[in-house]
Amino acid sequence: MSSSLQHWRMFCRPISTGIGEVAVRPIMPDDADRARLFIEGLSGTSRYFRFLQALRSLPPAMLERFVRADQVTQMVLVGVVSVNGHENIVGEVRYAMNPDGESADFAIAVADAWHRRGVGTSLFLMLERIAVAAGITRFTGESFAVNSTFCNFAQAVGFRTWPDQSDRTCVRVEKRLGDGEVWLEPA
Repeated sequence: MSSSLQHWRMFCRPISTGIGEVAVRPIMPDDADRARLFIEGLSGTSRYFRFLQALRSLPPAMLERFVRADQVTQMVLVGVVSVNGHENIVGEVRYAMNPDGESADFAIAVADAWHRRGVGTSLFLMLERIAVAAGITRFTGESFAVNSTFCNFAQAVGFRTWPDQSDRTCVRVEKRLGDGEVWLEPA
């Protein structure tokens, strides 16, 4: 594991939202129940847009993959809030390295009640910094073209978007990462 990834805390800070603070940390295998509740708590539209298919919940094998990231070829950050002493996931952002070893696909979801509070953008920017430290030079992704929230988000954080030539209902996104510098904030 890259020493930069071992020290993820250098890249992650709590997110101030106006209605409370969101802690940020990597996902862990014992987050399975929290992840299941997070996914089931998304609106049907948000789940459909996140997984590019209609799901009420993740099948057990998919949930297992969702919470297991090796923190080298895959990195997953979650935004969590504490409610009555229990952590609840309110956002997740992840990348999975592509076979070229230089680019990674990314995905993001934020609980509907937490939209437009800076959670998604903040999580994405932290993930981007970790990716740059890991040597990833480009993020790629896809979405349904009708998902204007994602398309607007992608453009706002610097992605280039274009129609998917093989499926006109989708858009592809791509962003070149960093200039070789790694942003570090003092602890």
